[in-house]
Amino acid sequence: MAEARKRWQEEARSHARAATREFREAMKAMFPEGFWRHLRAARREALLSLRAVLDGLLEEEAPSAQKDPA
Repeated sequence: MAEARKRWQEEARSHARAATREFREAMKAMFPEGFWRHLRAARREALLSLRAVLDGLLEEEAPSAQKDPA
């Protein structure tokens, strides 16, 4: 029974990966390269924004952590 489950789980993963690849290829075909370039740039800027927020929050926490010896 466990082997049957493992077999269909592997098959499901394989089909999910194939579906993801096909979807990605379909999206590439629908939009021009410029769209993808701007999308990557937007993603990068969003991640940099999140990094700046996290860095700022960590800096705010640092002084209070140094004052409280544990």
